[in-house]
Amino acid sequence: MSDIKSLVRKAIAWKQNPEVTAKKLGIDVQLYLKLKKEILSERKLKRKKFHLAKNTQSINQVDLELGKATLSARSATEPKTPEEIIDLLKIDTKQWKLSQYWNKQMSDHWRVSALVTKVKAEDVAVESLMSNWKPKKIKLPKRNVKGSSEFNKPTVCGIMSLQDIHFGKEGNYTIDADFETALIDLITRGSQSYNIENLYFVIGGDLINMDTFTGTTTSGTPVDNSMKAPEAFVKAFDMMLWAIRLLSVYVEKITIVYVPGNHDRLTSFHLVHGLSKTIDSDRIEWDINYEERKVHVYHDNFNAFEHGDAHSKNTPLIYATEFSDQWGKTKNRTLFTGHLHTSRKVEYLTNNETAGFIHKILPSLSRSDYWHYHKKFVGNRRSAKLELQSPTKGNICELTSTAI
Repeated sequence: MSDIKSLVRKAIAWKQNPEVTAKKLGIDVQLYLKLKKEILSERKLKRKKFHLAKNTQSINQVDLELGKATLSARSATEPKTPEEIIDLLKIDTKQWKLSQYWNKQMSDHWRVSALVTKVKAEDVAVESLMSNWKPKKIKLPKRNVKGSSEFNKPTVCGIMSLQDIHFGKEGNYTIDADFETALIDLITRGSQSYNIENLYFVIGGDLINMDTFTGTTTSGTPVDNSMKAPEAFVKAFDMMLWAIRLLSVYVEKITIVYVPGNHDRLTSFHLVHGLSKTIDSDRIEWDINYEERKVHVYHDNFNAFEHGDAHSKNTPLIYATEFSDQWGKTKNRTLFTGHLHTSRKVEYLTNNETAGFIHKILPSLSRSDYWHYHKKFVGNRRSAKLELQSPTKGNICELTSTAI
């Protein structure tokens, strides 16, 4: 058979009719066609291997000023993952980061092209920080119970949603002190008259002013900042860690409610998950899944939380539909939002005022930056609020701490 195949390999060059060629070779025409197909396939595969070995990678263009380069290569098969692209193009991931790639099928191979960008110093710093970070879990201090009189106070839950702190914002130079003063003022006054068995403490909602290394919000909007993103993150993390330790002294239980804001959706998500791995306590409940609307029930109270940047005239209906079980089991229903940096209240009540829905827009401790000044969004009273709720009567007390 090998001799016949050798004859067929030579006869292909004749480029004659298959019947004529087979007759000259003294073989059946079907056998000739079969051997011809095998030989042509072998030649095609050999050419493909030759081309791939000859040109596996080429650098098309490098722009050192912009820190970008385009690469291309041939591949016998289509690469389907970034890892395969990096391996094929031999990208040094310590110097370059894969930004985009695209594949094009040619006649006998795949053409693979990619855009890579220079790894920035801050990217390396964050990678090093995360790889070397081993959080040491801290224990919360014991609750500050002063004698039996503590148990004679009315039992309530607390709502502390201090959104729109904007760590790292330009002009927000006193936010650390303002936040500390407000938190101490609210929790000490609240605990003097009431036994707070559960405090809903909201983290997020524009806790940090930016969400990228370039100093923009999540959507890419440029904002005025007074520090770099890593510095703002560390400052916010340390402040929230201190806040949880302080609050645990005055309340029986803390429920941490993560609410994403329009400035820091990803950064605040990382921050609250880092806190959950750092604090070791069975007195804390962590509601830190990424959800833009959340509800917690305290006896007859329906407490909803969101940032407030997504406006809708059907907000009560949306909550009644999405959280129908919680809605039906409660009679005091309140939504707490921020975003507007001002204090407002919208009430949706039935005629006899026995059921309804209250939307409370909470103020902010943050100072105005140039953008707010330019848009004339000034004059809002900088403050923070703590609401206390009876198990059956709903809101029975609202404390306010005003920043100077």
